[in-house]
Amino acid sequence: MTRHHDNRLSVRNYREALEGVETQFALIRFALSALSQNAIKGFFKTRLHNQIGAISQAFAKIKVGAQDDEMAKWNQTEEMLLEYTKKKHRKDSKPSDTRFKIELSEDRLNQSELLLFVAHFESFMKEVHRTFLTAAPAKVFSKRDTKFMLREAFQDGAGGCFSKFLNELIIKEVKFLDSQRVERRAEYFAEHFGVSFGAQKEVDDLREIMDTRNKISHEIYCPPPRSAEHVRDQPLVSDQMLKQARQLFRDIPQRCIEAGAKVYQSYFR
Repeated sequence: MTRHHDNRLSVRNYREALEGVETQFALIRFALSALSQNAIKGFFKTRLHNQIGAISQAFAKIKVGAQDDEMAKWNQTEEMLLEYTKKKHRKDSKPSDTRFKIELSEDRLNQSELLLFVAHFESFMKEVHRTFLTAAPAKVFSKRDTKFMLREAFQDGAGGCFSKFLNELIIKEVKFLDSQRVERRAEYFAEHFGVSFGAQKEVDDLREIMDTRNKISHEIYCPPPRSAEHVRDQPLVSDQMLKQARQLFRDIPQRCIEAGAKVYQSYFR
């Protein structure tokens, strides 16, 4: 039998990606706890030096072909930008500054880790969905009245046109489901493929995680934290939520692959 396995559908590779994210952030947390205030200040000082160097290099290229009457304008613009960068550095790198404490807080790390977990999860689940549709398209599409010109089926003796049509249907379907709320995705997989995302509590936890991801992604439209204490006492992503995310993002794809392998062995492994 022809094998249809796709490396993108490898649970092993997927789990290794999740473990890689977890390891990276564990290392960051360890490094921050071990760094002294002087070391952190040194980091910001080096960062400022690199920013100033990049600005100076950019303006040096601009001024190469500048006329005499333009040179003064470019010099003034460069000085203003350099001064703004230095001023911002002095504010952001003060240990007593609220933004400094917020950016280096555990909640910020948890938020970033959650975003990467969700990105890996959603990318992998799209591959799972695509594979189910490829293995058994009738499970979904036979229940719909999708228009298809009969003559198109005979334009290619090998049936290539129909394959293209089906592939386009699959792409649209995967994109559509990915845009839906997680409750709908769970219902869809259960209805069409007999795959459960878990008990109701797990689906509820997953919905909360996805809603939190959306809040993080659209933070620019939300009021910023009032203080470092607010971030500490009311974190957007608690340690418990991050723990739940790690577990759910491992369990749900595993269930899907196991269910698919029982019925469509040439597509799932």
